[in-house]
Amino acid sequence: MNGIANKKGASQRRRSVVDERGSSADGQGSASEKRLYEKWLSVLCAGMAIFGVGVMLVGYKAPTVGLVATVAMLVGASALFAMKAKQNMRE
Repeated sequence: MNGIANKKGASQRRRSVVDERGSSADGQGSASEKRLYEKWLSVLCAGMAIFGVGVMLVGYKAPTVGLVATVAMLVGASALFAMKAKQNMRE
C-alpha cells in the first residue's frame, strides 16, 4: 500500500513541475519556445536533405525513387517548419 502512495505522490510532483515550466505538449508553451523548436526542426530537415543530396552527388548511393522522394519530403518539411516559425513570430 505504501508503494502505491509513493508512486501517486511522485506522479503528482512530476505533473506540477511540468505545469510550472509550461509544457508545449498540451498547448501551454510560449510562442518563443515553439518558434525556436520549429526553427531547429527546419534547420535539421535542411541539413538532412543536404546530406541526402551529397550522398547522391558523391556517388555513394544511386538516386533511387525512394531517396529522391525522401530528399524532396525533407526539403518540403524544412520549408513548412520555417514558415510556421515565421508565422509564430508575428503572433
